[in-house]
Amino acid sequence: MKSVHKPIIDNHRRFLFLFGFISVILLLVPVAFQPASAQSSPNGNFLYLPLLSRDSIATPYPVFGVHIEGAINNGSGLPEAVQGGGYWVRFEAFDWDRIEPVPSTPTAYQWETVDEASLFNASQNGLNLIAVVKYTPGWAQKYPGSTCGPIKSEAFGRWADFLSSLVNRYKNPPYNIKFWELGNEPDTPVWYSKSVFGCWGEVNDPYFGGGFYAQMLKAAYPAIKAADPQAQVLVGGLLLDNPDVATNNTALFLEGILREGGGPFFDAVSFHCYSYPWGAVGRMSNPNWPGSVTTIPEKTLFIKDVLNRYGQGHKTLMNTEAAMYCDIESPECLKTQAVFAARALVEGLALRLQSVVYYAMKNNFRGLGLLRDDGTPRPSYLAYQTASSFLAKARHLRPAAGYPAGIAGHSFLTSQNTPLDVIWSADGTGITVPLPPESSAFDFNGNPLAADEESVTVDYGPVYIQRSESYVGRKMRFPEN
Repeated sequence: MKSVHKPIIDNHRRFLFLFGFISVILLLVPVAFQPASAQSSPNGNFLYLPLLSRDSIATPYPVFGVHIEGAINNGSGLPEAVQGGGYWVRFEAFDWDRIEPVPSTPTAYQWETVDEASLFNASQNGLNLIAVVKYTPGWAQKYPGSTCGPIKSEAFGRWADFLSSLVNRYKNPPYNIKFWELGNEPDTPVWYSKSVFGCWGEVNDPYFGGGFYAQMLKAAYPAIKAADPQAQVLVGGLLLDNPDVATNNTALFLEGILREGGGPFFDAVSFHCYSYPWGAVGRMSNPNWPGSVTTIPEKTLFIKDVLNRYGQGHKTLMNTEAAMYCDIESPECLKTQAVFAARALVEGLALRLQSVVYYAMKNNFRGLGLLRDDGTPRPSYLAYQTASSFLAKARHLRPAAGYPAGIAGHSFLTSQNTPLDVIWSADGTGITVPLPPESSAFDFNGNPLAADEESVTVDYGPVYIQRSESYVGRKMRFPEN
């Protein structure tokens, strides 16, 4: 397997990279030779953080991110998250049932149950944290025994007080939390255990409990905004398992929020996207979303349609979990998973999502993680790192045009003001593509293609076509669609 730390650049880019790196080192000479020292976290423990310079890697556009489980530290993939170009880190940070296990007067929150070292590590390494708030204490449960389920309306006042205290505690340095996700996959049925799902779904309600979730938002949103006007409140990552409203009502959860007047009480809709491998290498889909590959475009359009129908089309969309299962880690499945990672990031950027968060940074469950539990990278990590390297701070221009029939993809303008196309074969069939003049082509792992040729074969895997000329100060001209 290729080392994930191999620079993904050609000779020209390698020179620019080396020049920039040396310049940064010279600027940092006063501190470069000081010995590493431990930093003290807010809880008094010493944290030996990785000595990572964000100037030595691509500065990420605020789209790419990862979900980190357990704790945010060196052992959970923190260095690799930064080196991979991550901007966001999603973290299940706050369990209400542990922080306020019993109501009391005056209120006594058990902040010692919060992993503040992880919050500190994320902030100190330049990652923007999406904090998930979940789990209802027993005294506040609408359905006794359902920790992941709805909060009873009589407890909304204490819920609002808790959120106010929570935001006030963690909005400022050293934590700097601004994005608050209320629950995880609340559009799943009520579950009588401490499930990873948010389980607010009420099967006998036509809108699957979305209306009651809106009532919760009406209590939560004013409290969060009063504590921090800059805070962003996210509807808790919708699973959107099946869009067929004729056969199930789970897809109506978001509409239920809006019908109940919840639109003004959130800033962003977060949602999750999972695919499964099938057939040949590079083939994947989600059978509940016919015709999908990553499901990111399909779910984005579905959500936008619902929001537009209720006058909320201006809301931000954030993908907060995306991955492809590899239950058997065959070479074919792992290669397909790498294609998913590249496609997901390209599509999310093209759709102007605020985040695409890969699930997870380090995980062995069904082969999902970019890293295995032993820390070794799966091929998807190199594909993720490659996409971030090419697309850091890139701006989407339009769908790729001027290529042979059967080619799909997108055109971007990089931070260096050079055009970059990311293309693939729509059906996976190999198609010969002539290269534009003065361009270079790379596969989804960053390997150069056809350095001395005038064309490349493009199949299921995204190919990056980078123009060498600079367009600084010129008028951009692209073929019209």
